[in-house]
Amino acid sequence: MDYVFDLAIGWQQMQRYYQGQAQVVIVRCLQGRVIHLHPRYLRPFLSARGIHGRFQLTLDNEGQFLNLQRLA
Repeated sequence: MDYVFDLAIGWQQMQRYYQGQAQVVIVRCLQGRVIHLHPRYLRPFLSARGIHGRFQLTLDNEGQFLNLQRLA
């Protein structure tokens, strides 16, 4: 299953996740589904500006994480 979503999180806001103040990033994919994503999957995309772009999340048939990639 693939889900596409846009994300714009500033660097300071991402710090809350890494400090344990927030446990999940909640996104609404373009298909309308709400997804709870663990911040560790976003770490490769973190820059000094934060995380910005369009992403594709791939889950297996049981809803387990397989892959996350930036599309734009």
